[in-house]
Amino acid sequence: MRSTRWITLWLSVGLMAGCGSLLPSERAEVLSPFNDYLDAEIRYSQAEPGKTTRSELFSLGFDPLAQGNGKMLSFIDLRLMFIQPNVPIEYLPDGLLKCLEAKDRCIGYAFDFNKTDTQRVGNFWADVFNFRKKRELQGWAFRAVFVLVDDTLVHKVSNGEPNIRRYEVKRNPLGPLQGAGEFFSDQLK
Repeated sequence: MRSTRWITLWLSVGLMAGCGSLLPSERAEVLSPFNDYLDAEIRYSQAEPGKTTRSELFSLGFDPLAQGNGKMLSFIDLRLMFIQPNVPIEYLPDGLLKCLEAKDRCIGYAFDFNKTDTQRVGNFWADVFNFRKKRELQGWAFRAVFVLVDDTLVHKVSNGEPNIRRYEVKRNPLGPLQGAGEFFSDQLK
């Protein structure tokens, strides 16, 4: 009888200690030819305005058809993206001025690559009973726009987040009852 109690006690302690691994996790990735932010940045830097052709740009991994996750932009899209009403046109870089002059011979490509990993951390029971949910988010994001006139790169711009680190805490003082009013009102509709 005593040994049964000890076994039950040790199993309970073991379950409590291992419950953190039972919290859900999530991984989101916009598929890309790049391993990480640095890889994307290095390939982006290899594209040189005035020299790089469309096929060379595609071979660097910036191909919306083969690699995906890219947008094809028309001359009008580019004009709306870069020209602001309160900024004089002469402030634009030379490549964009060439695009404006070329009109229909000008096209663009916009890419948005990212990879994030979200882990729920903290107390298993507080999470399960909806009292407190903690999440850690890690990853990277890289965005680039390329402007081409007659199959030659004339302008490029990029931005991104090389090292995303976020920590989120959501507290619900009422635990499992939090949001119950919304649930019941939705059921009555």
